[in-house]
Amino acid sequence: MNEKYKKRIPKILPVGIAMGILFSSAPITEHKVKADVDTAATIITTFGEIYNTFLAEPFGEWLDETSAKSLYNRGLENSAYIAPTFQKGEFGITVFDYYKDQNFSKKVKVAYADGKVEYKTIKHGQQLRIKQAGTIVDLNPDEPEVSKHNLLYITQKQLDEGKTGVALTNWQTFYLESSNEGHYTSLADKFVRGEFPGAYTKGGVLDVRYTFRDLFNQLPEDKRKLGTATSEPISKDVLSNYVTNDSKALADFNDRVVNVFADTNSILETPLALPFITLNDGKPYQIIPYKKGSNKVFVKKGSQYLSGKEGNNLQYSDSIGDDEVFELVQIENSGQNELQFRLNNKNGVSLAGNQYISQFGTDWSFKSEIRFTAKTNNEIHNWLVDWHPSKVNETKKHEGMTYAGLEFKPDEKDSSIWTAYNSGKLITNSWIERQGDHYYADSSGILLKGWQEFEGNTYYFSPNSNHRVKNSIGYVSSDTFIDGKWYNFNEDGVLQKSAWNGLEYSDASGAFIEEGLKEIDNKIYYFKDYKATTNELRLEDQNIILHFSDKGVLEKASRLNGEALNSVNHVTLDEKTLVFEKDGSIRKNGVSKIFLPGLFDKKEQPALVYYSFEEGPNYTGWKEIDGKKYHFVGGKHYTFDGHEPIDGKRYYFNQDGEAKLTGFDKVNNKIYYYNDKGEMQTGWQEIDGKWYYFDESGAAKIGWFEVGGGYHFPYYGYFTYYAKEDGSIYTDTTVEIDGRTYKFDSHGHKGY
Repeated sequence: MNEKYKKRIPKILPVGIAMGILFSSAPITEHKVKADVDTAATIITTFGEIYNTFLAEPFGEWLDETSAKSLYNRGLENSAYIAPTFQKGEFGITVFDYYKDQNFSKKVKVAYADGKVEYKTIKHGQQLRIKQAGTIVDLNPDEPEVSKHNLLYITQKQLDEGKTGVALTNWQTFYLESSNEGHYTSLADKFVRGEFPGAYTKGGVLDVRYTFRDLFNQLPEDKRKLGTATSEPISKDVLSNYVTNDSKALADFNDRVVNVFADTNSILETPLALPFITLNDGKPYQIIPYKKGSNKVFVKKGSQYLSGKEGNNLQYSDSIGDDEVFELVQIENSGQNELQFRLNNKNGVSLAGNQYISQFGTDWSFKSEIRFTAKTNNEIHNWLVDWHPSKVNETKKHEGMTYAGLEFKPDEKDSSIWTAYNSGKLITNSWIERQGDHYYADSSGILLKGWQEFEGNTYYFSPNSNHRVKNSIGYVSSDTFIDGKWYNFNEDGVLQKSAWNGLEYSDASGAFIEEGLKEIDNKIYYFKDYKATTNELRLEDQNIILHFSDKGVLEKASRLNGEALNSVNHVTLDEKTLVFEKDGSIRKNGVSKIFLPGLFDKKEQPALVYYSFEEGPNYTGWKEIDGKKYHFVGGKHYTFDGHEPIDGKRYYFNQDGEAKLTGFDKVNNKIYYYNDKGEMQTGWQEIDGKWYYFDESGAAKIGWFEVGGGYHFPYYGYFTYYAKEDGSIYTDTTVEIDGRTYKFDSHGHKGY
């Protein structure tokens, strides 16, 4: 035995050990946290110097990935998850990345008791400490289905006890209770073996003269802290019981949970009516959008939610589930031109009824057209524009108020400033209609002029008369000629950006394109006098006719006499180069595989060509398109299922011409290896007589690492290796590492 360890370790009675039931007699100090971001009800913190240093270290495989994904026990603390600090008055949510990626994060949604709702992003090595009772947290806020959200309600009792929390990781969510019993984590065994290798036999078993507890207590403080579990994984039910056993908290949770799921800033409050019956005796409902871009809604009556369960009469629920989520589908207007909708449950069955009953069901006497009786068409339309997918390309309609005593008055000191009054009372924050024109009075009652933004829409108010400018169908108003450009406004005065108006098109600024060659939605147009060219354009000096569709799309080219091209032609127009194939069709943007004369024998052969409207046909260099990498010289590439050296590296080009790097590559200080077909390698690889081990991500192991594969003498199914900076392992040699001497056999196994 190593004499060094004879002197350091006292002889004590043998004690059997087993992971998970070992206990330390040495007290371990609590986490010391550092606040990074502070709000009234939450703090995001780190964990103090020891933990922060460990969490910031480069990835080391302290625990195999399979165990991190599948096991759920306290031994995983600090290697698969990190526990909250468990302080009274707080509920902690931590984030831990198995690979120790400092940019790894989890997003949660937090709804506070005061009504505020916000997202919180927690990075690897941080914890969110919740300090306000009644806080609702959604651990999966981006799930499209309600049933897949993961909600927690933090009660006052939980805060008072301060013994529960949650740990979020790459693959699992750990629900935790604090534990002060001194159980060891899986790191404890690794730390002890690494610190006291002489205390173990050649078979990897602890020598009978030593106890694990005594060795562990001699570790440095940082390793003792990291090797001691402070938590016990529990079922989620333990946390849920805090609210289910508290009737007041449960009622609050059910009433406010919609704040987490839905956009409560876009609620429409109105009675609902079917053709033969008004629901809820004409009392209003709240129609609450699920989220922007979805057509789903919740419907709330008081503290209850409308349920889509099918059967006799309408049903209501105190809580939210998939039955309480509906599709809101706009249908044809009523005979009185009122907006109408259908409300469909998860099975696609509509809310319907007759003069006696309403329910989610079908019957020959039922009608399912729903009207929002307290709202005008414009009010409903503007509400939908904020979130409904059917209105994504539409703008809000603002009909100004009419006032019997309307009067515009100029400012006494500046006659260019006008203020609006109604019977002597100042009008503020309001659209105003006068003689068919619309104006807007701001918070001071001053009529706006010039460019203005409202609710995501752009308007222009005449600097002379203050009215909102607009165009009519088939007519462009002279008011819309602004600073030397004509602008595209719709009938409601909303600036139309990147939009067509017949054969006229306004660019991203809203200004109409006067003339020139333009690419719009991957199609080519040629504008002259503000209109896209149709039919044909003759280019006499190039012996070319360009052919356009009736919508102005450039489709093909021919000779002036109408004959086909019969060869690839480059056409210059408006300082751009257009490429037409032999059949006259225009070359598409991006990558195409065609036949071209070879570089040397001029015999036609397959070629990959690259073209873009802005870069033209002769691009040289690398291009990544749809996640695939290509290389071009003069816009062409001829190598398929072969190799080329480029910039000192060797690449394989597959049958589609896609480039694949071969050999070693170093990215973000990680080493990868690609075989002769450009395929990333994993596991053990022998390369040029040296052995390397690449993990599941393809990165070569560096430093100490272990690989399993059944039971191996002498160490619990694992061999230990050491990889140098280039990724190759030591084999059949003796080396000094960190001041210690190690011997490696011909397979790279570290000796004991």
